Amino acid sequence: MNTTSCVVVVGYNGSRVHDVQKLRDLCKSLYNARLILLVEQIQPQDDQVADHVCSTSLAEKDVPASLELVVGCLNADRWKLIGVLPFSDRGVLLGAALASHFGLPGITPAEARAGLDKQIFRQLEATATEAPEDYRPILSTRIESLAELRQRVIEMGGKAFIKPACEGASRGCRVIRHPSECDEAWQALKPYREGGIVLEELIQNAREYSWDYVAGSTWITEKTTTDGAYRAEIQQVVPAPLAADAQAQLMAAGRHMAGLVSQDNGAWHNEVFHRANHRTSAVETNMRPGGMHIWDLARKAFIDFDPWERWVRWAVEGQVANHDPVPRGYCGIRLLRANTGGILRDVPDIPSLARSLNIELVEAVLTKHIGDSVSALVKDNFSFIGHIVLFNERYEDLSQDLSRLAEAIESSVGITSLAAPARAVG
Repeated sequence: MNTTSCVVVVGYNGSRVHDVQKLRDLCKSLYNARLILLVEQIQPQDDQVADHVCSTSLAEKDVPASLELVVGCLNADRWKLIGVLPFSDRGVLLGAALASHFGLPGITPAEARAGLDKQIFRQLEATATEAPEDYRPILSTRIESLAELRQRVIEMGGKAFIKPACEGASRGCRVIRHPSECDEAWQALKPYREGGIVLEELIQNAREYSWDYVAGSTWITEKTTTDGAYRAEIQQVVPAPLAADAQAQLMAAGRHMAGLVSQDNGAWHNEVFHRANHRTSAVETNMRPGGMHIWDLARKAFIDFDPWERWVRWAVEGQVANHDPVPRGYCGIRLLRANTGGILRDVPDIPSLARSLNIELVEAVLTKHIGDSVSALVKDNFSFIGHIVLFNERYEDLSQDLSRLAEAIESSVGITSLAAPARAVG
């Protein structure tokens, strides 16, 4: 019996199932290899985007058992594993264990823990012997109880930022503006407490960016987050429009963050603050491709550059090529919000709306369907109703068009309120 080459993709975050299809196509065209997807719970679309789907736990405590299970399945069906792609935050641990077991490109299991657990990263940051001149660590502490949360928030001056230690996609992230908000925040974080809760100083008057890396290529992405109690990312632009000194500072910060954890990782999405005093600080590090289609934006914004192909070649061949991608313009994504809470009743024809505004549309996707429940309160990246992608050679024009089109779409969406109609009493 002959063996069949395969690449394993470990997990995916939220709505990124269609990115798995891109990876499958690349594995086939580059190496004539099949793609096996490892997930905790098989979703309806998984079978359509992967050649085979395998369900196994990605929890840290279960990594040895999951590794044994996957190795057994690969051997039983005579698969030859040629590459491992950890595609979700939780998938990084099992991905590292698989890469180590088979001697493939990747990180060690110990490095994977530091990339996943935000508190381990903060410890590495605090004990680093050197850092970029303009880089400042953020005050960060692990929280075990409501009483401790109240005490720490008071110590931080009554304001802080709280988030799960081991989650992505802005899940559970929120601002505490007064100690009286601690009870509600602690209650809201109940689903994440087992993985640990981290409290950090609230950074104000800062812009947020990400240092995105794949197999030796880096760029800076500009990100915009929502205001209010919850912080979710609403817009990304590649590449970020930056003065040379700010670009150099953010590049140095991103590299420093990666270097604290691992020299051998193929993909990074390190989130960085650029503060009003021209200092940089780490938001968090992520050892996987950036979300919100950042790699697709990069493919459109840069000349002859495909991050997905670079990642697959890294996983199989260990190929790292130091190459600064050359921009041909700016590509941006804007997420769309519901204008009120209720049931989605009606959506506009986005392509014709874009044409009427003389805006060239790259992509428009609605993730919510007629009859779905929607909310005007954005709690995380899954609260939006869809997205638009635009490209422009000029950043100012792109920025303006993203706002204009998003506003036009959001004001045209029909939503039936769930509030009971008032009745006249007579």
